[in-house]
Amino acid sequence: MEEIFGSEALKELGFGGALGFLVGFTLKRVFKMLAFILGIYILSLIWLADNGVIVVKWGAVERFAGEFFSSFESFAKNAVRTVSFGGSFAVGFAIGMKV
Repeated sequence: MEEIFGSEALKELGFGGALGFLVGFTLKRVFKMLAFILGIYILSLIWLADNGVIVVKWGAVERFAGEFFSSFESFAKNAVRTVSFGGSFAVGFAIGMKV
């Protein structure tokens, strides 16, 4: 039994899973907070534009959002790919995002 639980591979899988869970759990909370702040910001832009205070170039906002999310997606893929315990990290991350 000690041979199974003492192996380096099992320790690496457990550490990767725990680390993935913590990152997923934290990112879920941070994304909720950022979504709230971004929602308030967008609502304020809409209100100011409706009142004629500012002019918003919605096409530029849409391009910026698209570029931001595509760059975040490539960052996330590279982060999981470069981690040696990527499989257990990805599983832990998914569980952390669900909690």
